[in-house]
Amino acid sequence: MKKIYITILCGLFIALQVAFGRIMAIDVGFMRVTFVFIPIAIGGAILGPVWNGLICAAADIAGFLLVPSQGAFFPGFTLSAFLRGAAYGYFLKGALPFGAIVSPQAGPLSTNRSLLIRTSIAAFCVTILIDAFLSTWWVAILYEMPYSVYFTTRFIRSLALLPIHVVVFGAIWRSLGKYIENTIMKKINGSG
Repeated sequence: MKKIYITILCGLFIALQVAFGRIMAIDVGFMRVTFVFIPIAIGGAILGPVWNGLICAAADIAGFLLVPSQGAFFPGFTLSAFLRGAAYGYFLKGALPFGAIVSPQAGPLSTNRSLLIRTSIAAFCVTILIDAFLSTWWVAILYEMPYSVYFTTRFIRSLALLPIHVVVFGAIWRSLGKYIENTIMKKINGSG
């Protein structure tokens, strides 16, 4: 039953990422605004880095196949998608390497302090390191232009999105986190 439940969750998160990232995206001038980070972050908090990374890579490929008009397929973007999902999974579900932020009895996102720290680190890694630096490199390679042509605007966009990721995911987790932990996570961990 556990494997079926995880498979259903994987399909759900792939569908949500395609919908949020490709179909419900908003084009504002020179940039595209999406809320795809919401299912990525929730998937990471529930399933961890490996599953969430694989889900994000699959969603990237599925999104291209379903909506190819939004750009060419490039394997670098699939790698960035995997790293995005793995980063959210690692920082929102996994143990952090620099000491305990929460007590051993509490879940990783159960206190406001832990939620803020973990979400901030994950959002920084995703928006700045992966989106601003790595994905900009892929764009420069794909369009055969100097890296500096794209970096400034993409970096400013990422800086603007960083607090939005932290605030929106924090608000969603504060309202749904207990339910997710008591139902979905218990079924995945075999205690529900």
